[in-house]
Amino acid sequence: MQQKWKALDSAEMWRFLRFGAVGVLNTCLTFVTFILLRHWQVPVDVANFLSYLAGMVCSFICNKLWVFRSRSRRWWLEAALFFGGAGLCWLLQWGAFRLLLLLLPEVWAQLGGMAVYTLLNYIYNRCVAFRLSPR
Repeated sequence: MQQKWKALDSAEMWRFLRFGAVGVLNTCLTFVTFILLRHWQVPVDVANFLSYLAGMVCSFICNKLWVFRSRSRRWWLEAALFFGGAGLCWLLQWGAFRLLLLLLPEVWAQLGGMAVYTLLNYIYNRCVAFRLSPR
C-alpha cells in the first residue's frame, strides 16, 4: 500500500512540474506577444487581451494533452470550463493590471498582472477544468 502512495505522489509531482513548464511557456508567449503588439502600437488593453488569448489557446492544448493527459471524449466540456476559467482569471488580472498601471511602468504592470493570472489559473485548472480527467 505504501508503494502505491509513493507512485501517486511521484505522478502528482511530475504533473505539477509539467504544469509549471507550460506556465513558463505561456508566460513567455503572452509577454512577447504583448511587447510585439505594443511595439506595433496596438492599444494597451487590446494588446493585453490578445496576448492573453494567445497564451490561453497554447495553455489549453498543452494542459489537456501533456499535463493532465486527458483523453476525455468530453473535450468540449473541458474546453468550455478551461476557457471560462481563463476568461475569469483574465478579468481579475486585468483589474490588477489597470491598478498597477497607476503605480508602475507598463511593462511592470503587465508582469504583475501575469503573476495574478498565473496563480488564479493554476488553482482553477487543478480544481475545476481538468477535474474530470483521471488522475
